Amino acid sequence: MKKIFFIILSLAFLTACERKIDEFSPTSNGVDFSKYVAVGNSLTAGYADGALYNGIKIGQDASYANILANQLKTVGLTGFTQPLIGTTDGVGFTMTQQGPYFTTKFTLQWLPSFDCSGNPIPGSETVKPYLLNPAANQATLAGILGTRPVDPGPYNNMGVPGARVVDLFTPGYGSSQGNPYFARFATSPMTPIIHDALVQQPTFFSLWIGNNDVLLSALDGTDTEITPSNIFEMAYRAAVDSLLNSGKSPKGVVATIPDVTSIPYFTTISSQLPYNGVYMDSAQAALTNYVYFASGHSNIVWKAGYNPFVITNSAGDLVQMGPEDLFLLTLPTSKLKCNLMGVVDTTVHPLPVPYPIPGKYVLQKSEIDNLQASVNAFNTIIKNVANEKNLALVDMNETLKDFASGITYDGNTFNLNFVTGGMFSTDGIHLCPRANAVTANYFIQAINSKYGCNIPQVDINEYPGLVFPNTH
Repeated sequence: MKKIFFIILSLAFLTACERKIDEFSPTSNGVDFSKYVAVGNSLTAGYADGALYNGIKIGQDASYANILANQLKTVGLTGFTQPLIGTTDGVGFTMTQQGPYFTTKFTLQWLPSFDCSGNPIPGSETVKPYLLNPAANQATLAGILGTRPVDPGPYNNMGVPGARVVDLFTPGYGSSQGNPYFARFATSPMTPIIHDALVQQPTFFSLWIGNNDVLLSALDGTDTEITPSNIFEMAYRAAVDSLLNSGKSPKGVVATIPDVTSIPYFTTISSQLPYNGVYMDSAQAALTNYVYFASGHSNIVWKAGYNPFVITNSAGDLVQMGPEDLFLLTLPTSKLKCNLMGVVDTTVHPLPVPYPIPGKYVLQKSEIDNLQASVNAFNTIIKNVANEKNLALVDMNETLKDFASGITYDGNTFNLNFVTGGMFSTDGIHLCPRANAVTANYFIQAINSKYGCNIPQVDINEYPGLVFPNTH
């Protein structure tokens, strides 16, 4: 049910019965919410802007799970503890060939575009994400991840950035060789995530996981690392069964995963840069054709007019982009403009050579199809399990589709545009605080509908969206 429709029905009811808003009475309808445990990944943890960080109604404090917990306190929840990272700058983590790379979070600033000589272009300033404290010491950031939270736990928020469904059961996931975010608050290095959730004997749980079973592959510009559907189903069913048999006969809510290829990380560049953005005259096309022919790539044909960029596909072959291929947000656009990436490398002597865009910066149509097929398969599994186990279900996949065309919610207009859409943080993947509040309300609606509760929804305007600079 759309929020706007819910508001209309509520107003009609209040008018007819001449009730006042302050007469709203939260009720649990017999559901025991005293011990709520949230299991999931970065979306549950409150990861945003490229890092895990905390503050007042931002970062971890604005995780959907914490916002939901605040509302559950009106119907019996006694407390909700999170493994706070201990810094407002936060820590982002990426594994590279050289080892782990740590960053602070992203923010927004007026930044100019540059010409190919490195000079700023006058009047080109626009709001763009940039890395906060880019020179932050790697050892300091690694030390923050290596320091246990001040609160000793146990932690009701068991959201672990980067976790897949199978990782809920992986021994050693909390070790120094595993996931650094879980390592900082796991009860022991070899203890699986699901164990630390179960020992708390939750009376109510939420489970929103599965994004990374598709997303981690997509972030590499490939479809080769998707979790097989049979493995996903086995692990997902085991997770739900474990939670339901944790000793308190809990009730719970689960959520589907969105189409990862629809988020700004995969759509922003392609909305601004056409796949066939290489313009040539007839002489340039003839010379470029000769370069590719001489290099053994006669399958690539250039013509006068607009031509597709050349990329390297997953098999290592050079191919031209198609109209439904997507650039990733990490695409180094300056190399396209100034170094002719996607066409030829002119720095090689005596003759230029082909200069394809590496495949890690592009999702091809076939890869997108496979990623979306996996999302659909995973969501079918999640829905089936929710139905079989009599759990509340939040269909976040369908919800994100609604937001794609734009939606007004509590006076705020949301869509899936990068930065300006009001949904996503500056990393183009994770939600901003206000969108997390919207998400918490969808969870509340599902819980109320399934279990006949009367849990109040949160005022999303208490949480910030993206903060834009006021001046150049």
